[in-house]
Amino acid sequence: MNEAKASGSPGLAHTGRDVAGNAMAGAVAAIVLIANIVSFGALMFPAPLADGAATAIWAMLIGSAIVGVIVAWKTSLPPLTTGIDSPTGAVLVLVAAGAVPAVLSAGGTPQQAIAATLLLFAAASAISGALLLGLGIGRWGALLRFVPYFVVAGFMAATGWLLVAGALRMTRGHAGSDLLDAWTGAAAARLACALALFALLLALRRWVRWPYAVPATLVALTLLGTLVLRQLGLADPAQGWYLPSLGALKPWNPWPALQESPLSLPQALGFVPELMAVAVVALVSLVTKLSSLEVTRRAAADIDVELRAHGLGTLLAVPCGGIVCSMQLGTSRLLESTGGAGRLSGVACAVVLGAVGLLNLDLPALIPIPIAAGLVLQLGWVFLSEAFAKPLAQRDALNIVLALAIMAACVRWGYLAGVLGGVVCACLLFSANYARIGVVRLHLSRAQFAGSVSRSSRASAFLAEGGEAIQIYWLAGYIFFGSSEGVFERVRRDIRDLPAGRVRHVILDFGSVSAADASAPISLTKLRHHCAKSGVALLHSNTAPGLRRALEREGLFAGPDGRAPFPSATAALAWCEDALLAAAGIDCSADAVDLETWLHEQLGGAATAADLLAYLERRSFEGGAVLYRQGEPADAVDLVVAGRLAVDLAPDADPTHRVRSIATHAVVGEMGFFGRAARSATVSAEGPVTVMSLTRGHFERMRRERPDLAAAFYEFLLRTLADRIRVSERVERAVGR
Repeated sequence: MNEAKASGSPGLAHTGRDVAGNAMAGAVAAIVLIANIVSFGALMFPAPLADGAATAIWAMLIGSAIVGVIVAWKTSLPPLTTGIDSPTGAVLVLVAAGAVPAVLSAGGTPQQAIAATLLLFAAASAISGALLLGLGIGRWGALLRFVPYFVVAGFMAATGWLLVAGALRMTRGHAGSDLLDAWTGAAAARLACALALFALLLALRRWVRWPYAVPATLVALTLLGTLVLRQLGLADPAQGWYLPSLGALKPWNPWPALQESPLSLPQALGFVPELMAVAVVALVSLVTKLSSLEVTRRAAADIDVELRAHGLGTLLAVPCGGIVCSMQLGTSRLLESTGGAGRLSGVACAVVLGAVGLLNLDLPALIPIPIAAGLVLQLGWVFLSEAFAKPLAQRDALNIVLALAIMAACVRWGYLAGVLGGVVCACLLFSANYARIGVVRLHLSRAQFAGSVSRSSRASAFLAEGGEAIQIYWLAGYIFFGSSEGVFERVRRDIRDLPAGRVRHVILDFGSVSAADASAPISLTKLRHHCAKSGVALLHSNTAPGLRRALEREGLFAGPDGRAPFPSATAALAWCEDALLAAAGIDCSADAVDLETWLHEQLGGAATAADLLAYLERRSFEGGAVLYRQGEPADAVDLVVAGRLAVDLAPDADPTHRVRSIATHAVVGEMGFFGRAARSATVSAEGPVTVMSLTRGHFERMRRERPDLAAAFYEFLLRTLADRIRVSERVERAVGR
């Protein structure tokens, strides 16, 4: 048993050290939070209403405690502390500034004005809690993640600067002092001591790996500072070397105040916009701070968990007299630097805040100002360095400038203005960059892209030689006011750069376009007018139903030069090819006489078309007739005499889709025939079709009787396959440019 105790004692000792370290870190963070809470209480209720400040401080302490315990225990980014949020607190100050005069002007007493203001605080807290909890339960957190890095960096830098400025003001003895005013000897001495502690904390952070080095140093220096101040006769609070006393706090219960109704219903309804603003500000601030903490801790937060924890904690705090509180970025980092680990340190901080409120403990009055100021200076330096470390390392001047601008906006006009301004800048940058990239993802001419129609060698040669007459643009992404004009400028420039009259058709394919705003039809209408003046036919394909209706309303498909959208770019390309061939007098529906001429050109040498036709069987089909189906044995190869065939593919059990069209004087079925494989696709007639079939039996007979003819036929098919491979390579090179 003694051995068991001996083996268990190190674990108990380790647990005890953990508890003590977390409790110490939580107490240090709580003192910093209390200083922030006191400053907000003074802003909410200035000197004539000092009783309200004492009550507001109590409400913020209780809210921080209740929300803090739940958030610290449930958070996905432990350790975490909560307190009055600066952006939210600023809006609450505005609510107080409007509520107090409204009650007093209506003949109410100062106590009624205080009660009315606190009731509005409670209503704002309830709305905020319901909003956060509802978003978290609905798992909408992913929709709130649009926070660019320069916004996060500006937010962090503003936090760091305000912490540094707050520490400097702390050494001057009062929060509202101007840093540029002359410094007294006592203030300079306090600042020197704070800077010395700041340098010591930086050294400990860099060179000492013991996790409790910082809290142990703070405790030791607090005790030493207290002894030195007593020896020097500076222990009296009036000397200004200790943090201000909290004074007598006044608990508050919202239920009696609600029954007394210090505000009339019209007066209360008049504050609804401000109450909603509190909720929105709380949401924006929480998401931004979570993004900042993710960057500093190199970890991912579950925003839904954070929303639910903050919402639930706030709703539980309201009936107890608490005010809406949120995670605190600075003190959450402070927990790490002072030895806090895991959730326990955050819970300890919340417990200390609650104890100070319920028991009226005057902890700040025990802390020398240089200790608190040095600690806050070190924390501010950490935020400033982490905000700019990454863009400086990457020499990203744009992010640095934007982060500095957002930092200045946060410091000058508040966090909400800075964050919203940053989001606006991000949207403008995104619009500019996306417009510069454009929505034209691929641009090829008919010379580079042969489409899915297999044509005769004469027609193919003509289309390849004059392929620049057909220009194809594949669009992708979202078409908005910036990118839609870019499409117009791109097509106009391409037409202008080619010789006049060279371009005859322009195809816009919308197959990868996700959506378009109202500016897209306007730019496309301009493009149509420009194409019409240049003698160019503008065609569309793959237009989604919504976009098609918008273009139809603009009359884009009406008129003599308007055409309805094609189902695919290849279908539009086939129409353009037919138009070019018809204009050139190349008949795509040649008869058997033309077939003999074509075969003679392809066979060459001693073999003649008449020799080959002796082994072929003529077959005719009406539109829609199936020549052979996918999966059937490939027992024949066909030469298209007249008409056009459709090649449809049905992968597994999916619906069929058109992959190719085969026109007059082309070959079909040769790969399955010579590979002795099953048909890879279904081939059917698009209209009246005539083919000449070479069955396997006739081919074997030709090999025995006319090996020279069989060899010539082999060469013909090899040239056909080689032509297809060259077309594929040409497309691949064009796409890869």
